Amino acid sequence: MAEDETDPLSPDEAFAALGNETRVRILRVLGEAGDPLSFSALYDEMAMRDSGQFNYHLEKLVGHFVRKTDAGYELDRAGRRVVESILSGAVTDDASFERTPIDERCDICGEPVEAAYKDGGIELYCTECDGRYQRRRRSGGKSDDGYLGALPLPPAGLRNRSADAVSRAAWTWTNLEIMAMASGICPRCSAPIESQPDICVDHDTETDTCPSCGGYYAVSVGFECTNCTFSSGGAGVLAMLSDTRFLDFLTDHGHNPIDPDSTRAVSAVEMNYEETIIDEDPFEAEFTFESDGETLTLTVDADLSIVEAVRE
Repeated sequence: MAEDETDPLSPDEAFAALGNETRVRILRVLGEAGDPLSFSALYDEMAMRDSGQFNYHLEKLVGHFVRKTDAGYELDRAGRRVVESILSGAVTDDASFERTPIDERCDICGEPVEAAYKDGGIELYCTECDGRYQRRRRSGGKSDDGYLGALPLPPAGLRNRSADAVSRAAWTWTNLEIMAMASGICPRCSAPIESQPDICVDHDTETDTCPSCGGYYAVSVGFECTNCTFSSGGAGVLAMLSDTRFLDFLTDHGHNPIDPDSTRAVSAVEMNYEETIIDEDPFEAEFTFESDGETLTLTVDADLSIVEAVRE
């Protein structure tokens, strides 16, 4: 039976409790154990000389990060989240690799694609065309030629995977995040997320990327969490990807948005669509997708909510 729960910790108290190497090691040992460990078993795994020091640090974790039961000590929910963050590499690793050829083709021009990893995600680049977005490097102000976008993936996603496998994993991870955002749920903290459409009224369709907005499409969307610091955005289609009618269209043509071996084909359908602005006030637009000779046309309003879906 678990001990009585203590009062919740403030953020300062929670991070102070974790500000010690021994305590973080305790959490990792419990996480790797899986099953509850007795005091002596946990002490032996820690290989510490002073049992008094060990007990002092353990007690600092009990009640919030660690739960004491009749079977022994085990991670509480907060403790599991800490260990998951550590093992994902998201808060500790600084992984990167330079632009590397992968087995993908640019969905704009069909030429080979390269991938690079930095800042916690995969960046994709076409080797021939200007790409889909104008992107400025953090230093120097020079444009990154051929930039096709970035896909978030924690550093653990690089382990024991080739560059091609990393790219497929990133597509799957990204599609899961997008479906959460499109459903109004923050993929980081689960709080409500707000979407904000943006329409480039001076969009130039004669160039690969518009000089006015820097995008490939006139309609884009931004997502921002109402609770945490998460924000994201991209082409307007991202706001529609959790809709059953769109998912039906994908799966009817054998495209599974959460299958690593299928996600690239899904992206080819998602990102190669015809965009038509029907009216600016009130706003109305059509997005037409194609797969295997069939089309799906989604008509949306100013909130990018689908008001009509037609398959032909």
